[in-house]
Amino acid sequence: MEPVSSRNRKPNVLFIAIDDLRPELGCYGKHVISPNIDKLAASGVQFNRAYCQQAVCGASRLSLMGGLYPTNTREQTFHVNGWRERHPNLLTMNQHFGMQGYQTIGMGKIYHGHSSGPATDLENWDTWIDVSTSEYALQKNKDLVTQALKDKTKGSTHAPPEGPMTELADVPDDTYIDGKRAARAIKVLDQLANDGEKPFFLAVGFTKPHLPFVAPKKYWDLYDRDSFSMPSNSGRPPQWPEDAAFTKANEMQRYVDYVGNGPKDFPQSLNKRLLHGYAAAASFVDANVGRVLDALEEKGLADNTIVVLWGDHGWKLGDHSSWCKHTNFECDTRVPLIVRDPRMNSGQTTDRLVELIDLYPTLCDLTGIETPAHCQGRSFRGLLDDPESGHRYSSYSSYPAWKSLGHSIRFKTFRYTEWFHNDTGTLRARVLTDLRKDPGEVTNCAEDPAYTESLAAAKTELHKRRKEADANTVFKNTSATQATSTTIQIETGVSRRRQAIDGFGGSVAFW
Repeated sequence: MEPVSSRNRKPNVLFIAIDDLRPELGCYGKHVISPNIDKLAASGVQFNRAYCQQAVCGASRLSLMGGLYPTNTREQTFHVNGWRERHPNLLTMNQHFGMQGYQTIGMGKIYHGHSSGPATDLENWDTWIDVSTSEYALQKNKDLVTQALKDKTKGSTHAPPEGPMTELADVPDDTYIDGKRAARAIKVLDQLANDGEKPFFLAVGFTKPHLPFVAPKKYWDLYDRDSFSMPSNSGRPPQWPEDAAFTKANEMQRYVDYVGNGPKDFPQSLNKRLLHGYAAAASFVDANVGRVLDALEEKGLADNTIVVLWGDHGWKLGDHSSWCKHTNFECDTRVPLIVRDPRMNSGQTTDRLVELIDLYPTLCDLTGIETPAHCQGRSFRGLLDDPESGHRYSSYSSYPAWKSLGHSIRFKTFRYTEWFHNDTGTLRARVLTDLRKDPGEVTNCAEDPAYTESLAAAKTELHKRRKEADANTVFKNTSATQATSTTIQIETGVSRRRQAIDGFGGSVAFW
């Protein structure tokens, strides 16, 4: 059979989303065993400094798929239920690719919400595949969920009670939902290999390593539990608001084996079980990614398919004495991102700053379709050609805490965050961390005279980024038919590309 790649004029897109996966992977120099994602990184471009726009599922995913900052849409919760009714004219990525002649197929967790519910933008996919099963494999854990739901002692409307935070079960991979999704994606690829009339945009969303940390026994067996230890950055910087640090790990409180008043009360046996479980779940999702990528290759589609693998946000693994996302900390905002375009150089890494919101215009750029005028991100195609070229001076994220809205920017070597009171809009606190000396973010340099110039530059840049992100006129002018072939980019001359992109002052000496 003639390879499909020779019959399609435009490249296909395989869009792989992974939930709660921080860059704790082998290719990032970390301890999680991830041979399949490592292999993808070796054949594409690995982004070492990629950042989400809000460290929570719903807001982050909608920002990426919709092309707008959460502070623009005001969609700043983890569930963002009803977003389509509030923004009927928002031209989403899947909708736009469909309008540009792509066959769009989605499954799993791409947006946040029930896999067959309206939050998935159902009406704007050619095909949406609902794959569902129980969260747990063991009957005793299923019974715990049933009893917790009956008792209603934990959870809420948007986060109902759950069973235990981990499960080790000696079962086949396809027992769990991510295994089922991988199997279904392989069937879809088989069908697409026999249909070369239209290029495809296939989005596959995996749930692990999101809580609960469940995985077949063989992935737990990859690790020795005694080899895990808690991170040293148990504190938080002075002036960092406690409610903005989520030290209670609220997300965990709906599980039946949550103990005490917060993670500080967790026994070491529980901490090690959680660390072990996260690693096992991450290796499990790596195996499922590998199954899909192997099928792409086996069916003759790889040579004409752009592959994107991204995480929606990071996750605290005991960092800052917590277990969750929900903050502007580095460990929550930094994400894994790998892009493989078979037409470009492979096996490269880049330390340039990128944002997840940049994916929408980048994929438009790579596939040669128009970029919608409303997109607030900018194409980083240039980094696929030259990983040392310039892209962004800073990366912007925000997070609404209980009492204040935090705005944060990441430079090459610094992170700067400001919180403003929800009721008055006045400044509540500011924190500047020097990540060269303090990668775990437990000190505050904002009051240190040695950082006076750095603080001033950070304030200026954050004010600029907030103003750009909050530009509501951009969103109000968005319509489903408004598009342009112009992609937002910085100047591309070599002397301009190697400009003030990283670090204060932008000196090449800092690169």
